[in-house]
Amino acid sequence: MEIIDVLLILTASVAGIYLIAKGSDWSTDSLVPVAKKLGTSHIAIALIIVSIMVSLPEIVVALYASFLGHIEISIGVIIGSVIVNIGLMTGLSALITPLKISRKLILRDGIFAVCIAIMVLVLSSDLKITRAEGAAFILIFIPYLINVWEQEKAEHESQKKKELIDVEKELSLDLFGKVKAGFLTFVIGMVSLLIGSYLFSWSLIRISQVSGISDLLIGLTIGAIGPSIPNIVSAVQGTLKGIEYVAVSETLGSDIFTLLVTLGILSMIQPITLSTQWLRFDIPIMVGMSTLLLFFMIRKPFISRFEGFILLFSYIGILIANIFIHL
Repeated sequence: MEIIDVLLILTASVAGIYLIAKGSDWSTDSLVPVAKKLGTSHIAIALIIVSIMVSLPEIVVALYASFLGHIEISIGVIIGSVIVNIGLMTGLSALITPLKISRKLILRDGIFAVCIAIMVLVLSSDLKITRAEGAAFILIFIPYLINVWEQEKAEHESQKKKELIDVEKELSLDLFGKVKAGFLTFVIGMVSLLIGSYLFSWSLIRISQVSGISDLLIGLTIGAIGPSIPNIVSAVQGTLKGIEYVAVSETLGSDIFTLLVTLGILSMIQPITLSTQWLRFDIPIMVGMSTLLLFFMIRKPFISRFEGFILLFSYIGILIANIFIHL
Protein backbone atom coordinates (compact mmCIF):
# COMPACT_ATOMS: atom_id res chain seq x y z
CA MET A 1 0.00 0.00 0.00
CA GLU A 2 1.52 3.34 -1.02
CA ILE A 3 1.77 6.24 1.41
CA ILE A 4 -0.54 8.33 -0.75
CA ASP A 5 -3.22 5.62 -0.50
CA VAL A 6 -2.90 5.51 3.28
CA LEU A 7 -3.17 9.30 3.61
CA LEU A 8 -6.13 9.46 1.23
CA ILE A 9 -8.01 6.68 3.08
CA LEU A 10 -7.28 8.19 6.50
CA THR A 11 -8.39 11.65 5.34
CA ALA A 12 -11.62 10.30 3.86
CA SER A 13 -12.34 8.22 6.99
CA VAL A 14 -11.75 11.06 9.44
CA ALA A 15 -13.61 13.61 7.32
CA GLY A 16 -16.49 11.17 6.80
CA ILE A 17 -16.84 10.36 10.51
CA TYR A 18 -16.65 14.05 11.44
CA LEU A 19 -19.32 15.05 8.91
CA ILE A 20 -21.54 12.13 9.99
CA ALA A 21 -21.24 13.14 13.65
CA LYS A 22 -21.82 16.87 13.11
CA GLY A 23 -24.52 16.31 10.50
CA SER A 24 -26.44 14.01 12.83
CA ASP A 25 -26.08 16.50 15.68
CA TRP A 26 -27.32 19.46 13.65
CA SER A 27 -30.21 17.66 11.96
CA THR A 28 -31.56 15.91 15.07
CA ASP A 29 -31.26 19.01 17.27
CA SER A 30 -33.14 20.96 14.61
CA LEU A 31 -36.10 18.59 14.98
CA VAL A 32 -36.71 19.40 18.66
CA PRO A 33 -38.96 22.42 17.88
CA VAL A 34 -40.99 20.12 15.62
CA ALA A 35 -41.50 17.71 18.51
CA LYS A 36 -43.02 20.48 20.61
CA LYS A 37 -45.60 21.19 17.93
CA LEU A 38 -46.44 17.50 17.53
CA GLY A 39 -46.95 17.08 21.26
CA THR A 40 -44.66 14.08 21.64
CA SER A 41 -42.27 13.26 24.47
CA HIS A 42 -38.51 12.86 24.36
CA ILE A 43 -38.67 9.06 24.28
CA ALA A 44 -40.92 9.24 21.20
CA ILE A 45 -38.36 11.49 19.53
CA ALA A 46 -35.50 9.20 20.50
CA LEU A 47 -37.22 6.08 19.23
CA ILE A 48 -38.65 7.56 16.04
CA ILE A 49 -37.16 10.79 14.71
CA VAL A 50 -33.70 10.72 16.27
CA SER A 51 -33.28 6.98 15.65
CA ILE A 52 -34.16 7.43 12.00
CA MET A 53 -31.85 10.40 11.56
CA VAL A 54 -28.80 8.92 13.26
CA SER A 55 -29.34 5.60 11.47
CA LEU A 56 -29.34 7.29 8.07
CA PRO A 57 -25.53 6.96 7.72
CA GLU A 58 -25.86 3.19 8.15
CA ILE A 59 -28.36 3.06 5.28
CA VAL A 60 -26.14 5.14 2.99
CA VAL A 61 -22.96 3.25 3.91
CA ALA A 62 -24.65 -0.16 3.57
CA LEU A 63 -26.34 0.68 0.25
CA TYR A 64 -23.25 2.25 -1.27
CA ALA A 65 -21.07 -0.74 -0.34
CA SER A 66 -23.73 -3.11 -1.70
CA PHE A 67 -23.99 -1.29 -5.04
CA LEU A 68 -20.23 -1.63 -5.48
CA GLY A 69 -20.37 -5.37 -4.86
CA HIS A 70 -19.23 -5.40 -1.21
CA ILE A 71 -22.36 -6.91 0.37
CA GLU A 72 -20.45 -8.34 3.36
CA ILE A 73 -19.39 -4.81 4.35
CA SER A 74 -23.07 -3.83 4.23
CA ILE A 75 -24.22 -6.72 6.43
CA GLY A 76 -21.30 -6.13 8.77
CA VAL A 77 -22.33 -2.50 9.20
CA ILE A 78 -25.91 -3.56 10.04
CA ILE A 79 -25.20 -6.45 12.44
CA GLY A 80 -22.12 -4.78 13.89
CA SER A 81 -23.92 -1.50 14.63
CA VAL A 82 -26.50 -3.31 16.79
CA ILE A 83 -23.70 -4.85 18.86
CA VAL A 84 -21.84 -1.51 18.98
CA ASN A 85 -24.94 0.35 20.16
CA ILE A 86 -25.48 -2.05 23.05
CA GLY A 87 -21.84 -2.42 24.04
CA LEU A 88 -20.62 1.16 23.57
CA MET A 89 -23.68 3.42 23.69
CA THR A 90 -25.42 1.81 26.65
CA GLY A 91 -22.26 0.37 28.23
CA LEU A 92 -20.30 3.64 28.28
CA SER A 93 -23.32 5.67 29.41
CA ALA A 94 -24.05 3.27 32.28
CA LEU A 95 -20.45 3.62 33.46
CA ILE A 96 -21.10 7.36 33.87
CA THR A 97 -24.28 6.91 35.91
CA PRO A 98 -26.95 4.20 36.36
CA LEU A 99 -29.50 4.43 33.52
CA LYS A 100 -33.21 4.65 34.33
CA ILE A 101 -35.49 2.01 32.81
CA SER A 102 -39.27 2.36 32.56
CA ARG A 103 -41.68 -0.57 32.44
CA LYS A 104 -43.04 0.77 29.15
CA LEU A 105 -39.58 0.74 27.59
CA ILE A 106 -39.18 -2.92 28.56
CA LEU A 107 -42.57 -4.13 27.36
CA ARG A 108 -42.78 -2.10 24.17
CA ASP A 109 -39.19 -1.77 22.99
CA GLY A 110 -36.84 -4.11 24.86
CA ILE A 111 -38.82 -7.27 24.18
CA PHE A 112 -39.54 -6.17 20.60
CA ALA A 113 -35.83 -5.57 19.91
CA VAL A 114 -34.95 -9.11 21.05
CA CYS A 115 -37.81 -10.62 18.99
CA ILE A 116 -36.57 -8.81 15.86
CA ALA A 117 -33.00 -10.03 16.44
CA ILE A 118 -34.30 -13.61 16.79
CA MET A 119 -36.40 -13.13 13.65
CA VAL A 120 -33.26 -12.15 11.70
CA LEU A 121 -31.52 -15.28 13.03
CA VAL A 122 -34.41 -17.57 12.03
CA LEU A 123 -34.83 -16.06 8.56
CA SER A 124 -31.07 -16.34 8.02
CA SER A 125 -31.03 -20.08 8.79
CA ASP A 126 -31.10 -20.91 5.06
CA LEU A 127 -28.23 -18.40 4.49
CA LYS A 128 -30.51 -16.12 2.48
CA ILE A 129 -32.65 -13.05 3.10
CA THR A 130 -35.09 -12.66 0.22
CA ARG A 131 -36.90 -9.62 -1.14
CA ALA A 132 -40.14 -10.88 0.43
CA GLU A 133 -38.46 -11.17 3.82
CA GLY A 134 -37.04 -7.68 3.39
CA ALA A 135 -40.52 -6.35 2.65
CA ALA A 136 -41.78 -8.11 5.78
CA PHE A 137 -39.18 -6.25 7.87
CA ILE A 138 -40.39 -2.91 6.52
CA LEU A 139 -44.06 -3.80 7.09
CA ILE A 140 -43.38 -4.84 10.69
CA PHE A 141 -41.76 -1.46 11.36
CA ILE A 142 -44.89 0.49 10.37
CA PRO A 143 -47.26 -0.72 13.14
CA TYR A 144 -44.42 -0.46 15.64
CA LEU A 145 -43.90 3.17 14.63
CA ILE A 146 -47.61 3.93 14.97
CA ASN A 147 -47.76 2.21 18.37
CA VAL A 148 -44.83 4.24 19.74
CA TRP A 149 -46.28 7.47 18.40
CA GLU A 150 -49.75 6.94 19.84
CA GLN A 151 -48.48 5.81 23.25
CA GLU A 152 -46.23 8.82 23.63
CA LYS A 153 -48.88 11.30 22.49
CA ALA A 154 -51.19 9.90 25.16
CA GLU A 155 -48.64 10.47 27.92
CA HIS A 156 -49.49 12.88 30.73
CA GLU A 157 -48.89 16.53 29.82
CA SER A 158 -46.60 17.25 32.77
CA GLN A 159 -44.38 14.29 31.88
CA LYS A 160 -44.14 15.42 28.27
CA LYS A 161 -43.12 18.92 29.37
CA LYS A 162 -40.42 17.53 31.65
CA GLU A 163 -39.02 15.33 28.92
CA LEU A 164 -39.05 18.14 26.38
CA ILE A 165 -37.05 20.27 28.84
CA ASP A 166 -34.57 17.40 28.95
CA VAL A 167 -34.34 17.47 25.17
CA GLU A 168 -33.51 21.15 25.19
CA LYS A 169 -30.53 20.41 27.44
CA GLU A 170 -29.07 18.51 24.49
CA LEU A 171 -29.67 21.43 22.12
CA SER A 172 -26.21 22.93 21.84
CA LEU A 173 -25.33 23.88 18.26
CA ASP A 174 -21.98 25.44 17.49
CA LEU A 175 -21.91 26.10 13.75
CA PHE A 176 -19.87 29.27 13.03
CA GLY A 177 -20.74 30.32 16.58
CA LYS A 178 -24.07 29.80 18.25
CA VAL A 179 -26.83 29.03 15.76
CA LYS A 180 -30.52 28.71 16.50
CA ALA A 181 -31.91 25.33 15.51
CA GLY A 182 -34.20 25.54 12.51
CA PHE A 183 -34.69 24.63 8.86
CA LEU A 184 -31.24 25.92 7.79
CA THR A 185 -29.35 23.81 10.35
CA PHE A 186 -31.49 20.80 9.41
CA VAL A 187 -30.56 21.13 5.71
CA ILE A 188 -26.88 21.69 6.53
CA GLY A 189 -26.98 18.66 8.81
CA MET A 190 -28.56 16.43 6.18
CA VAL A 191 -26.06 17.47 3.50
CA SER A 192 -23.19 16.87 5.92
CA LEU A 193 -24.62 13.44 6.77
CA LEU A 194 -24.83 12.37 3.14
CA ILE A 195 -21.38 13.66 2.19
CA GLY A 196 -19.85 12.11 5.30
CA SER A 197 -21.53 8.77 4.64
CA TYR A 198 -20.26 8.76 1.05
CA LEU A 199 -16.67 9.52 2.11
CA PHE A 200 -16.75 6.89 4.86
CA SER A 201 -18.18 4.26 2.51
CA TRP A 202 -15.50 4.99 -0.06
CA SER A 203 -12.77 4.64 2.59
CA LEU A 204 -14.13 1.25 3.74
CA ILE A 205 -14.06 -0.12 0.21
CA ARG A 206 -10.55 1.23 -0.40
CA ILE A 207 -9.34 -0.39 2.83
CA SER A 208 -10.75 -3.69 1.60
CA GLN A 209 -9.16 -3.30 -1.82
CA VAL A 210 -5.65 -2.34 -0.74
CA SER A 211 -5.22 -4.22 2.57
CA GLY A 212 -6.60 -7.67 1.82
CA ILE A 213 -8.67 -7.61 5.05
CA SER A 214 -11.99 -9.40 4.58
CA ASP A 215 -15.11 -7.33 3.84
CA LEU A 216 -16.86 -9.09 6.71
CA LEU A 217 -14.29 -7.93 9.30
CA ILE A 218 -14.18 -4.39 7.91
CA GLY A 219 -17.97 -4.13 8.08
CA LEU A 220 -18.21 -5.54 11.61
CA THR A 221 -15.47 -3.30 13.02
CA ILE A 222 -14.64 -0.01 11.28
CA GLY A 223 -17.87 0.01 9.26
CA ALA A 224 -20.08 -0.55 12.31
CA ILE A 225 -18.31 1.87 14.65
CA GLY A 226 -18.07 4.82 12.24
CA PRO A 227 -21.79 5.38 11.54
CA SER A 228 -22.60 4.63 15.20
CA ILE A 229 -20.41 7.46 16.52
CA PRO A 230 -23.27 10.04 16.40
CA ASN A 231 -25.48 7.70 18.46
CA ILE A 232 -22.75 7.06 21.02
CA VAL A 233 -21.76 10.73 21.36
CA SER A 234 -25.40 11.82 21.67
CA ALA A 235 -26.15 9.21 24.34
CA VAL A 236 -23.03 9.95 26.39
CA GLN A 237 -23.63 13.71 26.23
CA GLY A 238 -27.26 13.21 27.25
CA THR A 239 -26.19 11.07 30.20
CA LEU A 240 -23.62 13.67 31.29
CA LYS A 241 -26.37 16.30 31.19
CA GLY A 242 -28.57 14.22 33.50
CA ILE A 243 -30.88 12.61 30.94
CA GLU A 244 -30.35 9.06 32.19
CA TYR A 245 -32.88 7.28 29.99
CA VAL A 246 -31.62 8.58 26.62
CA ALA A 247 -28.89 5.95 26.09
CA VAL A 248 -31.19 2.92 26.40
CA SER A 249 -34.07 4.47 24.45
CA GLU A 250 -31.80 5.51 21.59
CA THR A 251 -30.02 2.13 21.62
CA LEU A 252 -33.33 0.27 21.27
CA GLY A 253 -34.72 2.69 18.71
CA SER A 254 -31.60 2.59 16.56
CA ASP A 255 -31.30 -1.22 16.76
CA ILE A 256 -34.94 -1.75 15.78
CA PHE A 257 -34.68 0.74 12.91
CA THR A 258 -31.39 -0.74 11.66
CA LEU A 259 -32.63 -4.33 11.58
CA LEU A 260 -36.09 -3.64 10.18
CA VAL A 261 -35.53 -0.71 7.83
CA THR A 262 -31.86 -0.80 6.80
CA LEU A 263 -31.75 -4.58 6.41
CA GLY A 264 -35.22 -4.51 4.84
CA ILE A 265 -34.26 -1.94 2.20
CA LEU A 266 -30.98 -3.69 1.44
CA SER A 267 -32.59 -7.11 0.89
CA MET A 268 -35.46 -5.65 -1.15
CA ILE A 269 -32.97 -4.08 -3.57
CA GLN A 270 -30.94 -7.26 -3.83
CA PRO A 271 -31.57 -10.64 -2.11
CA ILE A 272 -28.77 -11.29 0.38
CA THR A 273 -26.69 -14.46 0.47
CA LEU A 274 -24.90 -15.04 3.78
CA SER A 275 -21.80 -17.06 4.59
CA THR A 276 -21.99 -19.76 7.28
CA GLN A 277 -19.84 -17.53 9.52
CA TRP A 278 -22.78 -15.15 9.98
CA LEU A 279 -24.99 -17.96 11.25
CA ARG A 280 -22.34 -19.59 13.44
CA PHE A 281 -21.08 -16.49 15.23
CA ASP A 282 -22.06 -12.94 14.32
CA ILE A 283 -25.88 -13.08 14.19
CA PRO A 284 -26.14 -15.32 17.33
CA ILE A 285 -23.82 -12.85 19.11
CA MET A 286 -26.17 -10.02 18.11
CA VAL A 287 -29.12 -11.97 19.57
CA GLY A 288 -27.08 -12.69 22.71
CA MET A 289 -26.18 -9.02 23.28
CA SER A 290 -29.80 -7.94 22.73
CA THR A 291 -30.98 -10.58 25.20
CA LEU A 292 -28.34 -9.57 27.77
CA LEU A 293 -29.48 -5.94 27.57
CA LEU A 294 -33.12 -6.99 28.05
CA PHE A 295 -32.12 -9.17 31.04
CA PHE A 296 -30.43 -6.19 32.71
CA MET A 297 -33.51 -4.04 31.99
CA ILE A 298 -35.87 -6.57 33.57
CA ARG A 299 -33.81 -7.22 36.72
CA LYS A 300 -34.30 -3.74 38.21
CA PRO A 301 -35.49 -0.27 37.11
CA PHE A 302 -31.99 0.83 36.10
CA ILE A 303 -28.83 -0.45 34.42
CA SER A 304 -25.99 -0.26 36.95
CA ARG A 305 -22.36 0.73 36.41
CA PHE A 306 -21.34 -2.91 36.83
CA GLU A 307 -23.82 -3.99 34.14
CA GLY A 308 -22.49 -1.20 31.91
CA PHE A 309 -19.00 -2.61 32.50
CA ILE A 310 -20.22 -6.07 31.43
CA LEU A 311 -21.82 -4.69 28.24
CA LEU A 312 -18.71 -2.69 27.35
CA PHE A 313 -16.25 -5.51 27.91
CA SER A 314 -18.53 -8.01 26.19
CA TYR A 315 -18.27 -5.81 23.11
CA ILE A 316 -14.48 -5.60 23.43
CA GLY A 317 -14.33 -9.41 23.71
CA ILE A 318 -16.54 -9.81 20.63
CA LEU A 319 -14.34 -7.36 18.70
CA ILE A 320 -11.15 -9.26 19.60
CA ALA A 321 -12.81 -12.60 18.74
CA ASN A 322 -13.86 -11.29 15.33
CA ILE A 323 -10.33 -10.10 14.57
CA PHE A 324 -8.88 -13.54 15.40
CA ILE A 325 -11.62 -15.38 13.50
CA HIS A 326 -11.52 -13.33 10.29
CA LEU A 327 -7.84 -12.45 9.94
